[in-house]
Amino acid sequence: MDISTMYFWGKTKYWWTLIVVGLLMIPCGLWLWTQPALGYEVLSMLLGWLLILFGIVQLIVSSNVKQKVKGWGWWLAGGIIDILIGFILVGNLSFSETILPFFFAFIFLYKGISNLTSAFYLFSTHKYWWVYLINAVLLLVLGFLFLAMPFMATFSIVFLCAAAFIYWGITLILFGYSLRPGAQ
Repeated sequence: MDISTMYFWGKTKYWWTLIVVGLLMIPCGLWLWTQPALGYEVLSMLLGWLLILFGIVQLIVSSNVKQKVKGWGWWLAGGIIDILIGFILVGNLSFSETILPFFFAFIFLYKGISNLTSAFYLFSTHKYWWVYLINAVLLLVLGFLFLAMPFMATFSIVFLCAAAFIYWGITLILFGYSLRPGAQ
């Protein structure tokens, strides 16, 4: 989560939505881990539905900020794009399975670079700067792994995605908890 995202979420009363999304991602990751035979197809559908859910959350938050802060339009546009991509992935399973490794790779690389930048920016001002650094390194490693082996064994992709969902859920819960009013 980059600085602008953290700043924006701190301006709304819906900071708890991060915790809810994190709580939903952990059981999804655990189920995916225990069902590798169905995992790749389910993962494709799960990604689509999670994008739709997160897009709706972005739309709600961007329309309900107490004051229009810089960057709210990007959240609105991001929510619309997430919903559209989610419906494309849910509607076409074969297309979804084809692009799934690349989709995850680019998301992880983007968020990894964003978290790395945030970690260096927060080094002297925020007590949780190291969480951003750990998150950045793990996301960058996962992103490069997905690029390196996009069409290898689907089980490795399923297990990496399951681990990423569990970790991402935990970090969303921690970030949401730290962004609640009066937490800083």
